[in-house]
Amino acid sequence: MNLHPTYPAFPILILLSFLSTLLPLTWIRRDTIGIVFVLLWEAIACLNQFVNSLIWHGNTRNISPVWCDISSRLIVGISTAIPASVLCAIRRLYYICSMKAFLLTPAQKRKVLAEDLSICLGVPFLTMALEYIVEGHRYTIFEDIGCYPDAYNAWPSYIIFYSWPVILSLMNGVYVILTLRIITKKGKNMDEVLHVKTEKQLYYRIVILSLCQIILMVPYTLAVMVMALSAFPMYPYIGWHDIHANYSQIPEIPAVLWRSTAISEAFYEMTRWILVVCAILIYGTLGFSVDARNTYRKAFWNIAALARFQPRVLSPQPEMPLQFQERAALSDVLQTNSHDISVSVVSANHIWPYHSTMHEP
Repeated sequence: MNLHPTYPAFPILILLSFLSTLLPLTWIRRDTIGIVFVLLWEAIACLNQFVNSLIWHGNTRNISPVWCDISSRLIVGISTAIPASVLCAIRRLYYICSMKAFLLTPAQKRKVLAEDLSICLGVPFLTMALEYIVEGHRYTIFEDIGCYPDAYNAWPSYIIFYSWPVILSLMNGVYVILTLRIITKKGKNMDEVLHVKTEKQLYYRIVILSLCQIILMVPYTLAVMVMALSAFPMYPYIGWHDIHANYSQIPEIPAVLWRSTAISEAFYEMTRWILVVCAILIYGTLGFSVDARNTYRKAFWNIAALARFQPRVLSPQPEMPLQFQERAALSDVLQTNSHDISVSVVSANHIWPYHSTMHEP
């Protein structure tokens, strides 16, 4: 058993990442399909890594083949699912800003929904299916990491497995540039349209999230490709039968082996710690909006109500009966008139100081 200092840290942080990713689903509108799928895929990825880090901590036993089949496929699909979902969100924002997404007919709405689902679900499942072409084993079990996909290190793997996140991120960048160009060009008119037709702050946060995804995903994917070329031997692609000759064998890699070199350790650690970084960026972008703060406030007072604490509410003053209102109004009028009379008398005495003694003998 190889105990590593990342063990108590990673399961805790990945669990917190899972919970923080689910929170925005309580206030995010369901019609923003791209953002909803970003949150769902990120939550699934964090939960997957959390389970793996607990079950296979300090061991490489193949105790759950069905789970490993599902888990390894999820790792493949999530590598493209999050960039694809961000692409769906920024693409939808572009159509809104270019006035192509208003006043849609029911048939057009169904078409838009089908397009969004094909991006958010179709791309990840297509990646999972294509990965079988370069899959040398069903999966591999790494000590302290768990189930992991086994892609044959040949040139088709870099086209089928590693290139997708870069391509999706570049497409994401194109839509970000087009969206910012429209917003800048239309100026105040664009602000009025966003204010009336959409949740303005949410869509600005989508632009920020898209930029963060580009800045993070492109360097990360390129770094993973360079590490794969440096840490592992490159094999020639001979054919389908050669790659799948030992497909049913399940390699079990102890931690002392995959941590034997700095590049190998960095490669495998990056593939799971990147999810914590993504969760921080997602929550930092979506977790402090006005809707989020209102949800936090409501949840706080709901919990406080269990301890019989209630927010202070100013109670309205009781309304005076009509007859008393009339009497109070009449009294105010009389006081005002008497005050005006006294002021005029004082003013007259001040102007004519000898007025009161003129007729004295």
